Amino acid sequence: MRLRQSNQGKHFRPSDFAPDLEISDDDRSAARRRKPDHESSEEEFVVQEVDIDPRDNDNDDDANLPDRDFSDLDAAPAEKRRPKRPRKQGPPPTVEENLGEVPPYPTDPSQRWTRSYIGPVKRWTRFAELTKFWFGDRRNYAKVVNSITKLWWEYEVVPPRLQSEGQLARAQNGWMPTGFWEDQETKFRQWYERYLKTRTGQQTSVLLDEAGAFRWLLPHVDDELSVLLGHVSSQKEYRMSRGQSLCFSDTGIPIEDTENVEVKGGGWVIHVGGIVMSMGWAPARGQIDQLLAIASVPYSDQAFYRDLEQAPKESEKKEGTVQIWRFGIEKGPRSVLRPARRPPKLVHAICFTWGRVMRMQWCPVPLAVDNQKGLLAVLCGDKKLRVILVRDSSQDEREVFEEIQEPMLTIEAPKEQALEITCFTWINMNRIAAGLSDGSVAVWSISPYRLLQRHPIHSSAIMDIVSSYPSDPFIVSTIPMGGLLTITDLNRPNAEVSYHPNMLVSLQPNLLAWSDHLRGFASIWPSAFPGNSNIAFVHARVFPLSRHLCTVEGQPTCISIGACHPYVLVGATDGSVWVINMLRKISTHRKKTYKMRLFQHEYRAPPGGNAQEKGLGACRILHGFLPELNSHPVAARGAETQSKTKKQKGGRLEAKEKKGKAKGRPAKAKKEGEAPPDEAKDVEMEGEGITSAAGPITLHEALTRITYVSWNPNARFGWWAAAAMGSGLVRVMDLGIDNARGDDDNDMADSLASDNDDGYVDDGTFEDVYDLDEGEDMDEDEETDGEVEMVSWMD
Repeated sequence: MRLRQSNQGKHFRPSDFAPDLEISDDDRSAARRRKPDHESSEEEFVVQEVDIDPRDNDNDDDANLPDRDFSDLDAAPAEKRRPKRPRKQGPPPTVEENLGEVPPYPTDPSQRWTRSYIGPVKRWTRFAELTKFWFGDRRNYAKVVNSITKLWWEYEVVPPRLQSEGQLARAQNGWMPTGFWEDQETKFRQWYERYLKTRTGQQTSVLLDEAGAFRWLLPHVDDELSVLLGHVSSQKEYRMSRGQSLCFSDTGIPIEDTENVEVKGGGWVIHVGGIVMSMGWAPARGQIDQLLAIASVPYSDQAFYRDLEQAPKESEKKEGTVQIWRFGIEKGPRSVLRPARRPPKLVHAICFTWGRVMRMQWCPVPLAVDNQKGLLAVLCGDKKLRVILVRDSSQDEREVFEEIQEPMLTIEAPKEQALEITCFTWINMNRIAAGLSDGSVAVWSISPYRLLQRHPIHSSAIMDIVSSYPSDPFIVSTIPMGGLLTITDLNRPNAEVSYHPNMLVSLQPNLLAWSDHLRGFASIWPSAFPGNSNIAFVHARVFPLSRHLCTVEGQPTCISIGACHPYVLVGATDGSVWVINMLRKISTHRKKTYKMRLFQHEYRAPPGGNAQEKGLGACRILHGFLPELNSHPVAARGAETQSKTKKQKGGRLEAKEKKGKAKGRPAKAKKEGEAPPDEAKDVEMEGEGITSAAGPITLHEALTRITYVSWNPNARFGWWAAAAMGSGLVRVMDLGIDNARGDDDNDMADSLASDNDDGYVDDGTFEDVYDLDEGEDMDEDEETDGEVEMVSWMD
């Protein structure tokens, strides 16, 4: 038997046939590359090269060789010629190649998508199978998903006001067992008591008078902001100064007479006197007034200056502050908690000289010890992370202005060249994970203070990091300035890591959020396009696969997911705030879903100047928008093109039919109630107001944008939301709607109390509705999941 031409002259060693299992492939390949051919050992044998006549073709063993070249057989008889076989391009593989080497990135222009997900979860996967892929690793997952869909499936755009204890317990606990949060508060209290005994230093502060605080530390403006509020047909101008607020009804109309008890409060609009950079509701339990922490900067920090010499230097931005506002509550009909008509109040101002506040976040567990409210972590302009112990000022009658001289804890990045902390997230009450400017993630312990680990993840600065607290606290997701959206398990950071395969460029923070009920992340759509206006959902178990959530008209600036429900708030550069039910959107493929614009904010600078030169300007807020169809822009554009094509074809068919009637041909009979092919689909698409993808990027006034949005994390007020505008206004809204089922779910409370220790409801509804039969065989090409009735238990 002859050898192939590609194998002639090759050198073989015995080790190639009997490899040493103690030596890895990389070491063996490196050793061969270091050893030249002329230094081969005595055990090596060489296959001698011989002259082979390709015409000699009598050996039958040579008949199946795929790499033989018969291009020189022109003189051979025709009956003995073999057909030519295409030869592979490139050099033939050699023994020295490493089998673990990653193949090169494909550069063929005909391959349009080179970074895509190929896995078991498809976009048409039915909800029953989808829950197995997403939540199958959790015990009693069907019961939990059943209770989640019962609470929020029928409310398409805004969450309901939950009333019964069973509903509140399910919304608060999610995937956690009954009594989880009480246990967390107990452990936090014990941790704080140990901290007081072992601490080496303590937090120190001094009290300030109001005039001195606003003069030196707090953002302050003397001018008034002109605000247009009310119905779009009859808006009224209001002049708002710093610290002033307006209460509006549940219809969005400002309440002139606050003594009128017949008007139900729907929220407030307050003027904080600066641009809000970060915002967060304080965690609390019970029916008490709610506290909102707001970190703002002066308008001059982001104003436009024709002469850069007049712009404030970074070294001059030393003053930072966090304002804590108290929002009152009152009981309405059926004991529903609503916003009070009395104005909110600034109860506590935390001031310091570490620089402007860039990021701020409450510890997720409240601390009810020694009149303390909780821990607040702030990332300041000096790129250091500080943990501040905040006292409970909710019952104080007078404002408290406090300057922090020494915080409870200061966290600094490792001493390396130009290394800074760019973002952070709470992992639990004693752990904080921070993203660094070199693309690595570090984890610190608060007490005792020490750096626990540091792991490289990205090659550029990290813009956002979010923990999967409370269900998977050590699983974090990170967005780099340029790179791949990544998820990492900090328990095994070298092994448990995944990423979305599409590259993205992110220059805007606050575009990553975690949903504990759906166990996934919401972020901007992974894309390097600068005009990206899409929001996507990626599940923690199928992270490389993204699902479209919504498309806004401007570019997204901030997002927030409720801690007690699966609704998403999205703020954009055009001043709009959108809300969608993420559960309905990601669970169905063909079922129509809707989104709603809560309000639209528009700012206009004073003529001939900016907010620092000639007043604060004017703004208006529009509300009362109807829900819109939440469709993917690419799918909408394709549907529109397809609809036009079908219309053209239908016109030609009608012309032929008329021509046939003119010639006396009988028309084809049509069954009663039968529509022409695809006609019903065309009408359906036309009647839903499908819009195409957003056009060119639109530039708006810088102070028009929405700077921050935040849901209230407390279960009894989970439908309260806050949205900060660039003009300095903060709108707090009660978005809840009355529960259509009322107190019909009171039996859920009894079930939660009497069920097993995990607190899950076991009524068999999920299995009956979603057909969770283990033996069900489903065609993966079948795209009819939108026909599955998901709320039949409501009938």
